[in-house]
Amino acid sequence: MNPELLKRLWEQRSKVVANLQGQLFVTANRAPTAEERATDEKWEKELTEIDGKIKKGLDDMEREQRSSDAFERYAKLTGGGSAKTATPDILLPKDSLADWAKRKGLSEGYEGRSFDSYIRNLIHGAPIDPQLEQRALSEGTLTAGGHMVPTPIAAQVIDLARNKMRVIQAGAVTVPMESATLKIPRLTTEGSPAWHAENAAITDVDLVFDTVTFTSRTLTRLVKISIELVDDAPAQTEGVIANSFAEQVAVELDRVALRGSGTAPEPRGVLNQSGITVTTHGANGALLTNYDFWLDAVGAVRNSNFEPNAHIQAPRSSTSLSKLKETSTLAYMAPPANMLPMLTTKQLPVNLTVGTSTDCSEVYTAEWANLLIGMRTDFRLLPLRERFIDNGQYGFLAWLRADVQLAQPAAFVVDTGIRS
Repeated sequence: MNPELLKRLWEQRSKVVANLQGQLFVTANRAPTAEERATDEKWEKELTEIDGKIKKGLDDMEREQRSSDAFERYAKLTGGGSAKTATPDILLPKDSLADWAKRKGLSEGYEGRSFDSYIRNLIHGAPIDPQLEQRALSEGTLTAGGHMVPTPIAAQVIDLARNKMRVIQAGAVTVPMESATLKIPRLTTEGSPAWHAENAAITDVDLVFDTVTFTSRTLTRLVKISIELVDDAPAQTEGVIANSFAEQVAVELDRVALRGSGTAPEPRGVLNQSGITVTTHGANGALLTNYDFWLDAVGAVRNSNFEPNAHIQAPRSSTSLSKLKETSTLAYMAPPANMLPMLTTKQLPVNLTVGTSTDCSEVYTAEWANLLIGMRTDFRLLPLRERFIDNGQYGFLAWLRADVQLAQPAAFVVDTGIRS
């Protein structure tokens, strides 16, 4: 959250608290009227909402700082002194692919152009600005497999998709790919210092690096959009079409980043990478009775010399934790201090089989800056003008290319066999 916005929330909270305290002083020696009670309830509700926004803002800032720290650490391990000098083409969650394209000089001539207007022009074939739009539309042809959406315009959709992805929110970084494959370095052996005896030879231990190779995998998506949405005035619907594309892309990229099989053409997600820690709870899974699974996962990541910054889990797991009660008082169980943020995604199933149980799920805990999402900086679109017209829709077949790699697999712990 923007610090300035957080400051305004605190100021707003102070005013509401002052109102409540003033009302309490007025009614100190008498019963409040019905109107005064209604006002109190309104202010108390407003205070609760403000407190919720402040808590979320502080959680977001803490997660972003942890992500930034982890990213800086990754940059140093890959051979540089800082994130800016070591890995200039790796984007933090807060970074924008559109800004990256601008820095690379790819946005010239596309300033102010939107993905939505590009789509409308594909459908209607009536460029608003003939020179610029024709330049965009001519970058690909239907006979070559669709129109290649230029990087500055594609970046608008990719940034929207990144913002919706839970793994990005947790701290995963994006690696822009300008070619079909891309290699980046990673440290595999740091070596250890040793005590030195006088006049003895000093053993030279080098840092050992290898590389991870991103190979573009093709994700196809059929997106259908109503005629009314396409034809409505841009001022009323700008960004809606881009959001429609982004939402469909984000959920699948989330799934494959966590659980991708690695069987071509699907990328290999965290669960199926070698070198991660997998903890299975019981031969038939285990019911949740406390927060121990989460605390142990944090400890396991730290034992590998990494600092976890978030959990990712199914919504059911968060719901089950929030319903835990103390045995004696039946009061809701308070979570332990310093619990990491818990992000939820429906892309994690709750019907996995472990032994005789068929209602199991998973929890992912990590220093998420070590999850790398390779993303091609453009994609293709094939308009399907006639196929869905009987339903009052236009169709688009989209090709987006991406891959998943881990900088340090030891930074990831996956708990399996989690039952509600």
